[in-house]
Amino acid sequence: MTENLKLAEPVEADVPVFGAGRRLRAAEPRYLEVLDFLWEEAAILDRDDLIGWKAMLDEAIVYRMPVCVTRKRHSGESFETPTMHFDEDYLSIAFRIRRFVETQAWAADPPTRTRRFVTGVRVWEGATPDVFDVTSSLLLVRSTDDDYRTDIVTAERFDRIRFLPDDTPLLRDRKIVADQTTIGTHNLAVFL
Repeated sequence: MTENLKLAEPVEADVPVFGAGRRLRAAEPRYLEVLDFLWEEAAILDRDDLIGWKAMLDEAIVYRMPVCVTRKRHSGESFETPTMHFDEDYLSIAFRIRRFVETQAWAADPPTRTRRFVTGVRVWEGATPDVFDVTSSLLLVRSTDDDYRTDIVTAERFDRIRFLPDDTPLLRDRKIVADQTTIGTHNLAVFL
């Protein structure tokens, strides 16, 4: 008798489930440190201080933004697709920053004026004591050149923030899920 062996599906044991840990309350010190980190990050990006923002990134960062499509409510399908607007790591982000800062990147010169509003922040303990899972809502208002019109992008962000032994926070992972299926801006030459 021959036994059919079914190969086991690959298990993503290295990827902990997002938001599975204990949720931190707003009065807890680590929650406040995460909130301060997100507000400082928004201020640094709004000032177009890309070198300062790069210093806030973990060198193992994964930064991605899936393309979203419209789905019927009862389809059971995710509106996220495997296609990405962004799918970057530390080196590709560093290259983009260098291009914006040191060269004539037409999409970033003159620089875009932005204002980021970060709200609805929720924080969970991560897989290790130094990592926290964070969701937040982002409203980005953007204007370019002398145009009176503004672009608006809204999204939910799923972040992993890691604290170094000296309590310095670093952005380890970010997934941006836009509320729009068609992004209403002429380019995405800004970091969300």
